[in-house]
Amino acid sequence: MKASLSDTVRMSLALARSALLAPRPFLLYLKPTARCDLRCAICNRWKESSSTEEELSLDEIKRVLAKFRAAGAEIVTLWGGEPTLRRDLPEILAEAKRLGMRTSMCTNCNSLAKKADAVLPNLDTLLCSLDGYGETHDAQRGVPGLFDRVLAALGEAKRFPHLRLKIWATVHTRNAGQQERLAQLAREHGAWIEFFPVSRIPGYNNATVPDAAMLAEVFAEVARLKRAGYPVWNADRVIDKMARNAPFRCNFGHASIHMDHKGTVYSCEDPAGTPIHVWGPLAGIDLEELYASAEFKAVAKRLESCGRCRLPCVVELADNLTADLGSMFLQSLTR
Repeated sequence: MKASLSDTVRMSLALARSALLAPRPFLLYLKPTARCDLRCAICNRWKESSSTEEELSLDEIKRVLAKFRAAGAEIVTLWGGEPTLRRDLPEILAEAKRLGMRTSMCTNCNSLAKKADAVLPNLDTLLCSLDGYGETHDAQRGVPGLFDRVLAALGEAKRFPHLRLKIWATVHTRNAGQQERLAQLAREHGAWIEFFPVSRIPGYNNATVPDAAMLAEVFAEVARLKRAGYPVWNADRVIDKMARNAPFRCNFGHASIHMDHKGTVYSCEDPAGTPIHVWGPLAGIDLEELYASAEFKAVAKRLESCGRCRLPCVVELADNLTADLGSMFLQSLTR
């Protein structure tokens, strides 16, 4: 399950460019829909009112992808909401690949097994959300039988050898002690697994957020599992930061840009899904001018101390990118 050298070189060059050469986002986080088919205890986005009528059309999304690609986006991650609820998801992914973009998708896997043949051929990285083993996952997501559908999706994904398969496993108060079972599940399905703590949404998921003692215990176990040869994707420095709930300098304001299902561009969002800084509708934005503006640089600089989440993609790219490029490159060769 090693990453290809081309993947490593591509990411390293993108990081170097974003950090040193031409500071502009190379990661596009695109929500094709805000609709969700679950009722999660750790995320409240399913409570948002949303409909297909307010979503961008396929032709509009194609223009969006072309515009971001021309402005330097190399990787697009689809999330939401639940992206598999878009009937034209295969066409969206195919267009991203036609434009030369790497494609990634975060999904709850509720219906992915049935759609695998249409969706997975043009996907490079599949991120499957898993909040616990068996009934623990179903209870956290509010849908009975979901765990089995995740397993079915993982089984379908194995048929596509080009696909990098990851399990995104949250750490919360109801799944402490299940990490080895989840790591074993990942091994059995030829997948990587990445652990990260639930982010607090005040007034909604407080009871599920692990305290300092639990974080230290769980991520000590994650470190042990990695040393024991389980397919843990988390870098050692990421495990250490999560174990200590340590502050870090977030680079996502520099490296990524976000757009919602209505075409609104923004810089990142809080755990409840509220945009932290809105730039406005893409139709009225010149991305090259935006990225070169003093305001964009100021917002990215302010977001460095945000500290509101511990998402793996965020922590992986945290702190001194230029100092870490060599070690990141060498570690990626073992993946």
